[in-house]
Amino acid sequence: MARRGLIGMARGRILVADEQSALRLPVSRLKALARGVLEGEKLWPATLSLAFVDNAAIRRVNRRFLKHDYATDVLSFLLSGAEEPWFGEVVISTEYAVWEAARRGLPALEEVARYVAHGILHLAGYDDAPAAKKRVMWSRQERYVTKYFENYL
Repeated sequence: MARRGLIGMARGRILVADEQSALRLPVSRLKALARGVLEGEKLWPATLSLAFVDNAAIRRVNRRFLKHDYATDVLSFLLSGAEEPWFGEVVISTEYAVWEAARRGLPALEEVARYVAHGILHLAGYDDAPAAKKRVMWSRQERYVTKYFENYL
């Protein structure tokens, strides 16, 4: 699943853009979760950008890059080629997370954490279709959220 053998990277970086107002984000905790997923998938060191946005912004990104004209929870983009250092971006709608968490009776930050793990797992090569692959991906996702974020909630 995951790409192995990173080329020419001695240090990793996790960059965060907080362009939303739905939640106060625990950035250091979310970065620790992201690093934990990257390490667990043997992708660290890497460069990862996490962008936290509202529904309007993620809808624009979804429409521009995937030709889907609707808001969604999380989008992932692998920005590096096969011979380049690993670089990916995960775009997360916190507004969508607040709505989904309320619908499911969960803390909104738990849902955001789930989207961080989910987005990185997509970058690592996991897929949530068909159902058998979805079970594998979601099992890993929940394990990471529990390990790196549960005590925060």
